[in-house]
Amino acid sequence: MKDIINRVLEKIEKENLKPIPRWHFILKSSFMWILFGINLVLGVVGISIIIYLFANNDAIAEVSLVSNFWERILLIVPIIWILLTALFIWIAYYNFKHTEGGYRFTAFKILSLNILITLVLGFVVYISGSAGHINNLLSRYIPCYSSTFDTRTMVWMRPEEGYLAGYIQKVDVFQLELRDLNGNVWVVDFTGADVKPVVVLKEGERVKLVGEATTDKIFVASEIRPWGGMGKGMQEN
Repeated sequence: MKDIINRVLEKIEKENLKPIPRWHFILKSSFMWILFGINLVLGVVGISIIIYLFANNDAIAEVSLVSNFWERILLIVPIIWILLTALFIWIAYYNFKHTEGGYRFTAFKILSLNILITLVLGFVVYISGSAGHINNLLSRYIPCYSSTFDTRTMVWMRPEEGYLAGYIQKVDVFQLELRDLNGNVWVVDFTGADVKPVVVLKEGERVKLVGEATTDKIFVASEIRPWGGMGKGMQEN
């Protein structure tokens, strides 16, 4: 034991080693906890948006919107959000594992607890109506978000197949100007169209159209639906 102590003291003196300050460990531990919290929150947001996109995707309830099975999977499943959420959960697990005391828990326990907390809180965020608002904010302020992350865009941005969605720019008698989700402007004839009761035909309103693209940027609508589905009022309130 004396030899070991002497060798350690000799090494400390020779290499001029100094003890690591306590604040260094506190800072590192706090940083890992902050990273854990951030990724847990991101995972919760991811789960809530996944539930929101599933609950509001017309392609699930309406077989007529998609005919091919694999196309249905592609248009319904928010694959990118699922992958991102899985990444957030894994990073949260990694950060928790490296917090003070994290070593006491097995990987299975940490991951299971992480997933359970994320699912429960994600569902709470969804039923509170916040998931739809978060998704709308991301769509508004992040370029290409809708076309990449929101599977509903892939369902409703197929004018050649009779499906179109976008924001109303101007409304005239039985005609409106629509800027689609890709930024293109259409003239929409809705003479005789079935306008759903919850639809408000006013500037800035986002709607979904069923009909036919007769010529370039001219669309004859047979049906106008609210973007948020028939439960729009409940979701947005």
